[in-house]
Amino acid sequence: MKGIDFKPSGIRNTVFIVPCILSFFINSAFAQISKEGSRDTLYIKDYSDLLGLRIYSNTKWNTLDIIKDKQRLTLQPNSPTAIGVGFNYKEYGLAIAFGIPKSEESKTKYGTTKRLDIQINKIGEKVGIDGFAQFYKGYYNINPDDFLDWETDAYPQLPEMKVISVGLNGFYIFNSDQFSFKAAFVRNQVQLKSAGSFTVGLFGRFDMADTESGFIPNELPDSIANQFDLKSFSTLAVGVTAGYLYNWVISKNFFINVGLTPGFGYERIQLETLESDISVENAPAVQLAARAALAYESKHFYAGISGVIIWRNFEYKGYDLDLSTEQFKIFIGKRFNISK
Repeated sequence: MKGIDFKPSGIRNTVFIVPCILSFFINSAFAQISKEGSRDTLYIKDYSDLLGLRIYSNTKWNTLDIIKDKQRLTLQPNSPTAIGVGFNYKEYGLAIAFGIPKSEESKTKYGTTKRLDIQINKIGEKVGIDGFAQFYKGYYNINPDDFLDWETDAYPQLPEMKVISVGLNGFYIFNSDQFSFKAAFVRNQVQLKSAGSFTVGLFGRFDMADTESGFIPNELPDSIANQFDLKSFSTLAVGVTAGYLYNWVISKNFFINVGLTPGFGYERIQLETLESDISVENAPAVQLAARAALAYESKHFYAGISGVIIWRNFEYKGYDLDLSTEQFKIFIGKRFNISK
């Protein structure tokens, strides 16, 4: 587990095994039912025949929390906000975003994070697939004042801490004739009346974190570092999900989307201590995906905010290690009738 290499040639093939297998079976199993069904036009208005152009800001994090006895040590990357443009037309879509460079003041205060973020989505009427791959190097502790009197502007930093997270989630929407997932997150449909849907699906994920000197910054008390002796870990998990999604139409032009999707399955955990002792455990896998969106909607114009968080955790010597992949977007867009 030493020396995670962020170059493509250095990433182990095992990082991609579970997502690739799941992607194959999800596409094969749902190929027929993903076709457009009997959409209720009283609930859903389709604008996929219009060209939708948008600009947006996108901020992502991959956070690690180390928790014991109600104390929480939070490690987070200094992630930049990205500005992007995208389009949707019929079944096609593409978005490109570029990170806004961090100022020297920000780098001094929070450290420097090298990162690569990849996001894939395939959303049909009944079936959706979300995939992500995150590669981060450089973290800082956001709450040092919970452990000592911290008066320095710069936060404790772990510049060599590396985290890799790769995941794939596939889900089936039962009430696709009245509930539109695309209305909240693709923007080529509009929800006309409030409706929701139960979902079921599969998930697979791989997480790896590594730091040669441990996950406790040197600035924090030695007693914390002596108790938590973990240097690196990796987890590989597969399982099933079941949840509920809901679009609440507040008025003609405003709606809120909320959704919770818990997942349960099997997880293989590999651990390495600062003394280079390696152990492997098999444990139940638990994760929770939460979604929310608030938007203004009309035929030719839309704007709003959306967020997605995926939590997962495991235990080590009485500590809870919580990993969360988070994404927050602000968007504004316009639809054009190019058939004319």
